[in-house]
Amino acid sequence: MNDEHSKTAHTAAEGKAEETKSGGGPFSIQFPPEPTIWNESRKLIADRNTRVENIATCAGQDPVIAMELLRISNAMYFAGGKAPITTLKTAIVRLGNDVVQETLENLKERQPIADEDVSHWFEIHRNKCRRLAIVAKIVGEAASRTLSDDCEAAALLTYVGEMLAAIHLREVYVSLAEEHSRSGVNYRLAQDHKFDVEKMGLTYLRRQGIPEALVFALDREARPRTPDRAIMKPICAAASEMLDAFDLNRWEKLTPGKTLPPKSAVRMLQISDAQYLKVYERVSEFLFGDRQAEERKKHQAVSEVVASSGAAEVPTTDKELESEIESLMHPAAAAEPEQDEEDLETPELPKQAKTSTGIKSVTESLSERNEMFSLDKLRQGGKKVPRVQAKPGVAKSSAPVLRTSKGTEAVSNMASAIDTAQSSEQLLTSLLQMLVDDGPFEKSALIVISKDRKNAIVVAARGPNIGNGQKLALEDPLSPLAKCFSKVQSFGNKSSANSPFGSKSFALAPVDADHDTPVALYADCGNDGALSFEARRVFRTVVDILNQKLPQIPGGIPVEL
Repeated sequence: MNDEHSKTAHTAAEGKAEETKSGGGPFSIQFPPEPTIWNESRKLIADRNTRVENIATCAGQDPVIAMELLRISNAMYFAGGKAPITTLKTAIVRLGNDVVQETLENLKERQPIADEDVSHWFEIHRNKCRRLAIVAKIVGEAASRTLSDDCEAAALLTYVGEMLAAIHLREVYVSLAEEHSRSGVNYRLAQDHKFDVEKMGLTYLRRQGIPEALVFALDREARPRTPDRAIMKPICAAASEMLDAFDLNRWEKLTPGKTLPPKSAVRMLQISDAQYLKVYERVSEFLFGDRQAEERKKHQAVSEVVASSGAAEVPTTDKELESEIESLMHPAAAAEPEQDEEDLETPELPKQAKTSTGIKSVTESLSERNEMFSLDKLRQGGKKVPRVQAKPGVAKSSAPVLRTSKGTEAVSNMASAIDTAQSSEQLLTSLLQMLVDDGPFEKSALIVISKDRKNAIVVAARGPNIGNGQKLALEDPLSPLAKCFSKVQSFGNKSSANSPFGSKSFALAPVDADHDTPVALYADCGNDGALSFEARRVFRTVVDILNQKLPQIPGGIPVEL
């Protein structure tokens, strides 16, 4: 890093900034940094052995710090007439450790927001910026990997207009925010106070020196200067749609396989169904995990206030945030999220929850049932020849390593059983038992879907409250079981309509069995239990290994009716 050259240019950049801010009004407002992120960033930049990626990850949790680093690095870089800097990693490299450290020290001088109500709404929008940036990065990695960091930086600045409105209008904004939704607040501000939140935010970013190569992605009317960056706009729009759907409890509307509205930004993404499934699962994992962490912070903060007043130690919320930053920088070493505090205040639901997949008694005769689910052929004897011949001399691959030793051990045991199985019936029978005995699940089942996709039947099951021969009525033709596609729901505050047994969370995946109608593998952690992230990884990994093995061995499916 050329720190001496950076320092000289930094002085000129600061002079430009002061000229810009001397005009007064809302555009002269300087946002205060988030204290915990600021403190952690300062620690990292002071350690010369810290990787730039880790510093960028930490600073990228706060739009205020990110905005300042982008502003200064671009003010310095424009002097040379070079391409604008659009990622935090590049900004930190160009500035050098000394200038970044000096920038952080200057941010410390900004006055915190004195009004608690204003601060509350400001922090809500700051936190939403952080969450949206991570969602945009996930979407960007699927749609355009080379621009994922740029999408993350642009999305991090999406709600700067709301942050500006909260500080500038203060009590007016607070009173509106307490009575209206976000869109309602923005409408009232535009109509009654001539404050267009979106346009004011974009103007603020441009006056702060944020490059147009980032700002255009947030501006509906702007066009990219280079065609290769045009995809940033739909990526940021899709990420925003996903976050809004989650916050408004409409997450299920974006489930893979469901028909999206014609104007949906998610629908406009040029990605395959398999890619979208992975995006949906990764975003679900992040958003639900983040919600759990926020709930734990609130409950711990309340407990601390009740337990002791005036404690001199650092608040738990700061410790939690530092831990989250650490886990983002070192994801492989991240601790497993707790799963027993998810819905602390969820009201009890009726035992018989109405779902789109309901259990009903079998009314057909044995021959009619066998014809409906193609079970009659299995009674005549199993299939003797594998569909695919295994290639000789291919070395056995080691079982995948998961994030916890218990999960790794479970997958290893199941992978060994899959590798040594001689027939698919034997394999599926033992796997159902191992998912319950060795895995993290309470019950498992092998389900066959009828030819017309309107019914399903449990042909083999393990665990409580589930039995062989249960017939399922698939009333929703778009349900995961009817369509027979993968579906993992980790959390829920009510019985899921997509679960065959009304569980709040469950895992479902198609099985590549040699059968005439679709076959699915099902598992859950109980009707009220949450499916931990490690349970999801175990299920997905085992299903992948299973579907690679099944075509290579003879046999059909076990029928324990």
